[in-house]
Amino acid sequence: MEILVVGIGRSGIAVANYLANKNHKVTITDSKTEKELEGKLQMLTGEVVVSAGGYEKVINSEFDFVVTSPGVPWEGELLSHFREAGVTVISEIELAFTEYKRDWIAITGTNGKSTTTMLVGEMLKRGGKESIVCGNIGNPVIGEEGLSIFGTTVVAEISSFQLEGVVTFAPKVSAILNITPDHLDRHKTIERYIQLKKRIFANQSTSDFCVMNMDDLITELISSEVPSRLFGFSCEKKLNNGVYLSGKKLIISDNGKEETLIDISEIKLIGKSGLENGAAASAIAYCAGVGTDAIRDALLSFTGLPHRMELIKEIRGVKYINDSKATNVNAALKGLEGMEEDFCVILGGRDKEGDFAPLVKIVREKNGHAILIGEASAKIAGAFGDYEKVGSASSMDEAVKKGAQLVSAGSVILSPACASFDMFRNFEDRGDKFREAVEKLLLNNEVAHA
Repeated sequence: MEILVVGIGRSGIAVANYLANKNHKVTITDSKTEKELEGKLQMLTGEVVVSAGGYEKVINSEFDFVVTSPGVPWEGELLSHFREAGVTVISEIELAFTEYKRDWIAITGTNGKSTTTMLVGEMLKRGGKESIVCGNIGNPVIGEEGLSIFGTTVVAEISSFQLEGVVTFAPKVSAILNITPDHLDRHKTIERYIQLKKRIFANQSTSDFCVMNMDDLITELISSEVPSRLFGFSCEKKLNNGVYLSGKKLIISDNGKEETLIDISEIKLIGKSGLENGAAASAIAYCAGVGTDAIRDALLSFTGLPHRMELIKEIRGVKYINDSKATNVNAALKGLEGMEEDFCVILGGRDKEGDFAPLVKIVREKNGHAILIGEASAKIAGAFGDYEKVGSASSMDEAVKKGAQLVSAGSVILSPACASFDMFRNFEDRGDKFREAVEKLLLNNEVAHA
């Protein structure tokens, strides 16, 4: 078969190598030039034709089907051309599913996907189940060595971009953690975004499970459309089927039969978002057949992922928390909901058309400070209006120094509510710069409140 792979990145390279090793005729294309892609092209191991620097050549060629990378616009000229010509266009996730039809756990949502996915993997491991943690979390499913081992469960973080290209994808356990406006620059409307998220359960059967956040207005609403067995999680209400918070205890209820999982004071994940991720992962793992002892063990030891409510250091009574992955307003809200008075939040970056009013409200209600950085500074400052506890900084070092001077016994948290690309390579780079700035406070003894 002649196959076109679109996008020369981690996903596209993994797909091209896999298909070439299966003796298919593979062409890989990208809008970037070969010079721009030089380092990545060296990762191609099979006989793959490279067509870089634009799509003119491939758009006039014939292919049996197309596999696209998540970053390639679904409604862009290239993919639209092939779909209109009747050529099947799929994502790497769909390809992996058709090649390896085994038990899949698929986790999507606007926020919390990576932490929940990693925690589920840890729960399966402690429960003695062979698994691979992959997908949007950073490593493509295709190319993972363990896929060839019978009985291995695939635990995959799935983005809305990847769901654009699924056709038959039907995980054994699906999960939607939450849905709030995001990626509207690509999907255009919240309605389109919701429809894409629903694809994660669309092909499931009555023998499968779907885990839903019953505190989220949208996921609770669409839960009635789930064709599989619904199992919820909640920090606000009692559930007959699901994991819920009762006082200080996480309870798991299976058709009303209840068992206490853990006291939430023992969970190492920080803040409300950490508690929600822990509840979600517990529900998902339980549906996948993991025992409650293994679930509890994982909750006791799992400390989270870098850049996601990550405690960098506590210096003289002040906690410095890296939540750089909070790239939208709702994610930042989750972090700030757990803040007590006497905190400073570092906000800003490249605006994703966010409404900053809810962030302003919570900062003002909690009498917190805010330091603004990046392109969105003026917009966020406008949202704060006459609130006096707002400052600005031109660098991460300056922002952290100012935060340290403002807080004496609380937290300085990087929770930007924006993309990072105005000042940093990515959210990881932004979080690393925050860590470095905190370490400089100690090195230079610049903690003014000491």
